[in-house]
Amino acid sequence: MEKVTFFDVEYANSKNKSICQIGISCIDVKSVDPYYPEQDLYINPEDGFDDCCIKIHGITNDKVKNEPNFFERWSELEKYFTNTVIIGHNVAAADIDSLVKCLRRYNLGIPELYYIDTLELAKAFVPSFAVRDYGLHTLCDYFEIDMGEAHDAFDDACACEDLYNTLINEYSINPDECVHRYNMHETEKFMKFVSDPSLRKIISEFYGVIRGFSIDNVITEGETQAVKEWREKFSEYDYREEIHSINQTIDNILADGIITVDEITDLQGVVKRYLDLVNTAPSTLATQILNGILEGIVDDGEVSEAECKKLREWLYDNIYLAGHYPFDKIVKQVEDILEDGVVTKEESERLTKSIHELLHPVETLSESVNEIDDKHICLSGNFEYGSKKEVEEYLMSKGAIVESSVKKSTDFLVVGNCECQAYSQGSYGTKVIKAMEYNEKGCKIQIIKEKDLIG
Repeated sequence: MEKVTFFDVEYANSKNKSICQIGISCIDVKSVDPYYPEQDLYINPEDGFDDCCIKIHGITNDKVKNEPNFFERWSELEKYFTNTVIIGHNVAAADIDSLVKCLRRYNLGIPELYYIDTLELAKAFVPSFAVRDYGLHTLCDYFEIDMGEAHDAFDDACACEDLYNTLINEYSINPDECVHRYNMHETEKFMKFVSDPSLRKIISEFYGVIRGFSIDNVITEGETQAVKEWREKFSEYDYREEIHSINQTIDNILADGIITVDEITDLQGVVKRYLDLVNTAPSTLATQILNGILEGIVDDGEVSEAECKKLREWLYDNIYLAGHYPFDKIVKQVEDILEDGVVTKEESERLTKSIHELLHPVETLSESVNEIDDKHICLSGNFEYGSKKEVEEYLMSKGAIVESSVKKSTDFLVVGNCECQAYSQGSYGTKVIKAMEYNEKGCKIQIIKEKDLIG
């Protein structure tokens, strides 16, 4: 071994293990001097935060939202993980697993990884009767190793370095006999992470949008501009193969500055090939496509008679969506409008307004709230203010009654400013859907954003 890398991460959630902080100390084995500079970095995980993870490390989305993401950090970090032995506590199952998931997420090459696990060393040499457990902090206390802040990635990496050296010296361990090669998990275990819900949603809704554009067999200048804007907006995902192929197609059809109906149909075919490969529940995929179609139909500010009839045709072809919000409501509105076979200007405006409210419920219904004493409040998503528990405590201090689920008696549903981007049903979560369904039946649940309640 020429160099070793002591390594620890904190992650935003337990499912994807998206890294939000990374701590590294890389040492020259012979001289015991730093091989590369130490790294103590915060990272924007571009993913939702679990309350349980926030409770452990105290890192919130608000703290890291302006930091570079993992893809942007990797060029400066890659050298720390090549031709080295990574050392950490439970490092394979936790830290390296998190690292590999991030590499796969951003379609980055994965180096051959070797590691030594101080947890394994401790279990092999430290008697079980001597310690209450084999946690990093417990072992550091046992060997009287000074530690920094608990669950800080850099402090934990440094503590692990001291623990490793202590174990090697205390028990005369030969490090070369403790090195393991990291075995990659099966690809299927990463599929949900690689084809993450937010990316699937982006692509499926775009498919619906361009279906909506072509539904009346006319592509307007505004719709052409919308395709250009989509390409620009999601160019940051161009490192993803599925987005790259879509963007290449868009570039080709925009070479002359216009988009024809045939070209938009070709683009639909490229997007559809990706959607046919991903493992998504049919109802979820179709609902996302429906949301995209609705967005495409109202992009020009109105719904024509041809668009309304084509929309009804699509709805009938996907009748299995009955019972999935907002399918039933759209079907009823379209059938009512087309009952006489004509779409008036007033009916077009009413349907356009209704579709906008369905697609953007929080923005549409949001209003400032001053009085919450004795009001029943339910929370949805992730919050800039802090963890859900902290938000609940704040609201209760103001006299509110906080409930875990949406009920008919709920006064306010508060959606966090950092709400998870991986909502599968449209641009909102199940609690928002439930509140909207109750409101359809006569309830008066106000759906508001965190910023409207907590200044």
